[in-house]
Amino acid sequence: MNVVRAIVLLIALAQMAVGGRFVLEGLRTAGFYLLGMGSVILAAIFFERWRYRASSTQAPTGWQRTDERFEDPHSGEILTVYYDPASGERHYVSEGRATPPRRDSNHNHGHGPI
Repeated sequence: MNVVRAIVLLIALAQMAVGGRFVLEGLRTAGFYLLGMGSVILAAIFFERWRYRASSTQAPTGWQRTDERFEDPHSGEILTVYYDPASGERHYVSEGRATPPRRDSNHNHGHGPI
């Protein structure tokens, strides 16, 4: 989990905790508003993670490959984006693991003896 997602998760949980406390104290309108907003943010965090993961290693039939490729920061996989012209839906296909960065043995960069 990256830092931004963790911070947003903590904010959503704090909103829900404060909202729950408000409801218990009789401040129902503000309490339910905070509970609702915290729930929406929490759902968005989990939806975003589920939605943008690689869904398979093969694109559905009839989908067009785009030039868009990126490395998933969590899995390290290279994902290629496929597009369905009929619906506008996008599909993420794993092309495998990214190659690890090449270590240059000629340069030490101050990180101890070679």
